[in-house]
Amino acid sequence: MIRRAAILAVAALLSGSPASATLSPASDQAFFLQLAHIQRFAQTPGRFSPTLGKKVLDKAAVEAKVLPLLPALGVPPAFARAAIDDPKTAVIPVIIKLLSAPAESMPYSRYRKLFITPGNIAAGAKFYRDHEDLLANIKARYAMDPLVLVSLVGIETRWGTYTGGFHVISALFTIAAAFPSLSDWACGELAQYLEICWKQSVDPQSILGSYAGAFGYYQFMPSSYNAYAVDFDGDGKKSWDEWPDALASVANYLTAHGYKPGPDESKGSPVWNALYSYNHSDNYVRVILEMRGDIKAKLGPAAP
Repeated sequence: MIRRAAILAVAALLSGSPASATLSPASDQAFFLQLAHIQRFAQTPGRFSPTLGKKVLDKAAVEAKVLPLLPALGVPPAFARAAIDDPKTAVIPVIIKLLSAPAESMPYSRYRKLFITPGNIAAGAKFYRDHEDLLANIKARYAMDPLVLVSLVGIETRWGTYTGGFHVISALFTIAAAFPSLSDWACGELAQYLEICWKQSVDPQSILGSYAGAFGYYQFMPSSYNAYAVDFDGDGKKSWDEWPDALASVANYLTAHGYKPGPDESKGSPVWNALYSYNHSDNYVRVILEMRGDIKAKLGPAAP
């Protein structure tokens, strides 16, 4: 885990660069989660090594990797070039600092304190009450424990109140340009992101997310959005910032990764494995299940 001093230093950098990113007051929580997003894709120590003094890839080099991926996605090359060549698409130095920083395993006793607080449990219970009918409808379609969904989005974005402060296109461009071992992956995600923007007529500069490029109430990567997002409310759009689609998309993702309700939630069970697929961290799974239990207790007889 990045030391708290490093977190505060990063927060100071970010506050001085509003065009690049901002952090919420809960910077410890947000920082740890954003680091976890990139850890999903690169588990081997040292894989985050940047170019280490070498010149980062320029836009032409990144475009050369992205453009061949576009025909299969139905994205016009001109649209992609315009998005990448836009002056607002740029390497964000603080992302290089974040991903280059040494990390260590955080003990669960420390990790849980970021999330299992009286305020968060109360907020989770309120979120459930506010969306009880919607959660019941999602449960009926996906056989999903509603409080698992409530807890997961609480851990990811504090129930939609913090979804990230980095422009997704620049976050992905930074990783593609500055991290050789992750460049192909980031270019693939960038191509998928451009598909989202093209097909939904969204300005590529308009979506904010984590420094790994995850976005929305559920913090999906672009490829996960394209694979698992659903239009639950039937309005013709798979919205990442509206709760019917966001919660149903999480349920769809977990179901696709083997979620099956049952009393066994131990490590290796279908519930555990599905949550682990969302973020490859035992601490992450444990804290979701613990938060779910605490919210259930808070709700009392009204709990599902």
